[in-house]
Amino acid sequence: MTSAAESCPAPYHSRDDWGIVPAWGYADVVGSTIGAIPPGTLLWGFWPASGHAVQLQLEAEELSGHWKETSEHRGTLMTVYNHYQQAKHSDAKAMQLNALCFPLWSGPNLLNLSTFSDQRFHPLGFDLAWSAEDADLSSAVVVSLSASSKTGRSLSWELARNRDTATHGPLALLELTSAPDTLPSFDTQLPVKSAAYTEIDAAASWIAQHTPFRVVIVDFGASDAALQALLAAVASTLASVTVVAVGSENKVYSTEELKARQDTGVAKVQLNTSGLRDRTIAAIGAERYYRESEETWARCVKDDTFDSISISLRRGVAGRQGIDGAWSDLCSRKVPPSQGLVIDLSEK
Repeated sequence: MTSAAESCPAPYHSRDDWGIVPAWGYADVVGSTIGAIPPGTLLWGFWPASGHAVQLQLEAEELSGHWKETSEHRGTLMTVYNHYQQAKHSDAKAMQLNALCFPLWSGPNLLNLSTFSDQRFHPLGFDLAWSAEDADLSSAVVVSLSASSKTGRSLSWELARNRDTATHGPLALLELTSAPDTLPSFDTQLPVKSAAYTEIDAAASWIAQHTPFRVVIVDFGASDAALQALLAAVASTLASVTVVAVGSENKVYSTEELKARQDTGVAKVQLNTSGLRDRTIAAIGAERYYRESEETWARCVKDDTFDSISISLRRGVAGRQGIDGAWSDLCSRKVPPSQGLVIDLSEK
């Protein structure tokens, strides 16, 4: 498998120097040939997991303060990864939460705004068919798999606090997770039930009480076993089932396992946040999209959506308290759902 760094030209191809996986966050400009981006400017975007300075080739977008990275070696990346935005320094904890959760909130926000709405955009963001029936949640129960993930919490807030559920549905929201006690509780008219994976059969009975015509499962990376158990349980409701895949279980899949994931006998679609974002911006305009996104994100944070997630701040690259230790903890599954890792690479 080729890492992100290895696919880049020198000197960025060295995984030892530039890391394996890039990450979202902030960076200070230390030198610039662009008058509108002087040294000291704070940029938000997608960065190598490294302490080195990064050279960007930026071109102004139509909206002031927004920039597109145009380097040839990044030409095949989806647009969201080549988008950089001038930002303002603010409270350190707020910036840490933005880096940790804002990119993951964007996908569920777009599902609510553009897919399960009158916009009727396919979750992939491409110009694919997405009918009025596909977009309709008024007679559906939504099930969030891996609901304690940052994306899962984001969807719960979107449905509970950022949607007219009396008019547009859903009938109810079921949150399934290994850690139901960590989930936020919102002031909402939407019926919400949180349950552990071991309670799937009882949870399916709760779904049936709402007599849905449709069950929409949004899978944020739960295990295949959890998804299969849920599909078997909801079959008794006789409702049609749609699976929206936002993530997948953190494992290496064999060819047979990948095929089995597709052969579930239910409608399954994949979310592509970048493509869905592109279509939304084309439809409503960049100014409106970014303004409303910023305002909605602020409300989401104010509602304590991520308050039960403790931020573990690491510093530097090497050692247990740097990127090396953070990556090791993630790979060995030592980071619980109630914790998020933020790395400070600034020079002290």
